[in-house]
Amino acid sequence: MFRNLLTKLISWLKELWSLFEIIDEVVPAGAHFTSTKLKPNNTHIPSPQPTQDWTPVKPTIARHRYIELEGYAENFRIDNRGRYDLRQLIRFAENFVWISPDILDHFLEPSMDYDHDIVQGQRVTWLNKDDCIEFCYHQYSPLADLL
Repeated sequence: MFRNLLTKLISWLKELWSLFEIIDEVVPAGAHFTSTKLKPNNTHIPSPQPTQDWTPVKPTIARHRYIELEGYAENFRIDNRGRYDLRQLIRFAENFVWISPDILDHFLEPSMDYDHDIVQGQRVTWLNKDDCIEFCYHQYSPLADLL
């Protein structure tokens, strides 16, 4: 009984941690930071470098979408333009089927609206939802039905 309680507590903590990560990505979107100029007390100390007001770069992740399929769950990243992270979809689909490592190069065409980015140290390929659904349909169709 203690083991079940402990595993349930650990799973709740993991979910709470993922919520904190999502909040951390979303909160800076509307934040505006200004710096204050420091005044030295002693006139012999050189004044600090001029300060600048700055606004953080708008994050590429606008929201997440929680999807659970056959015991696997993931919060899929969605950018400001409603595009999904195709690399994340590939990693998720690999839980069910084998996917070729170079499938991304074969699937992407110059006519598609995609961008490459780095989010939290991982490479991201943003692709619109319709193309992601088509990709998932050919790889693992139940995932395409959920998108």
